[in-house]
Amino acid sequence: MQIGSHMEPVSNQEGIPTSAVNSKEPIPAAAPVEVTDPLAITIQKDLRRSLMAGDVHLRSGLIHVDIGRDSIPRAANLIASLKAAVAERFWSVAIDAKGGVAIDGEKVELQLSEGYALSPHTPTAAEIRDFRSYGRSIPEHDHIRSGLLQLSITNATYLGVRQKWADGKRQRIEDVITSFLEGIERAAAALKQRRIEREERERQWAEEQRRREEQERLEAIDRVRGALFKEQASAHQQARQLQAYIEAVKSRLITGSEQEAEIQEWITWAEDYVRRKDPLNRGLPVLLSDENALRLRWQFPDR
Repeated sequence: MQIGSHMEPVSNQEGIPTSAVNSKEPIPAAAPVEVTDPLAITIQKDLRRSLMAGDVHLRSGLIHVDIGRDSIPRAANLIASLKAAVAERFWSVAIDAKGGVAIDGEKVELQLSEGYALSPHTPTAAEIRDFRSYGRSIPEHDHIRSGLLQLSITNATYLGVRQKWADGKRQRIEDVITSFLEGIERAAAALKQRRIEREERERQWAEEQRRREEQERLEAIDRVRGALFKEQASAHQQARQLQAYIEAVKSRLITGSEQEAEIQEWITWAEDYVRRKDPLNRGLPVLLSDENALRLRWQFPDR
């Protein structure tokens, strides 16, 4: 749900952000911020409706918001300005939960956040009682919102582009919105380049994988054909050896001997056996098809 229409709050699962300002200095009171733009007024109402325990944690189509109550007016004006700038540039607003804009097909995720600061802690009666009774420590400081806002691009790490624009001693983020928008464009270009490079790596990997699989297929076909070839040649050679033995027996057979009938019976069986075992007696060999070779490859594993 986009800011500027009704939105549902989300829980803050990150705790204190890494951008927290850990300072013991008192936080100066911010000057009152007026909200007069109609869109900003609508956004301000949405942000206030989303308050939970004094904080706003929202994800919208345009930007993820993580701020305190007092920064709502500034945030409303900032988001309204960003929405207007996005519309002027004809960028698309993301519709998923992470928020952001789409430029040339690349989604850039955005965040508006407020850091934390340390404020002296005033012990409560319960804390004093627990300290005296059980020795439980009393915190020295409270973490409170600092009033310092930051605009961030959250999905452009390791791309060599700027990712953060924050309030400082000499500037406020309202003064660097143009720079932030330029940063979004640079991030989109870098994201696109990274995607192109990733897709090229994936294409090369897929091509290498295809070549490996084709090589493995050809090797499997050749292995099966070769194994059958060796089996046939071995069977033929064995048949020739057996036939030679049969001829040797015939040459030594004495006509009219007592065992002539039995020997002739053996010769008849042996010659039939050789005929059945010699593959050439079943016809000349033909090349095994690729499909049949692949079907038989499990019978002839690569050793």
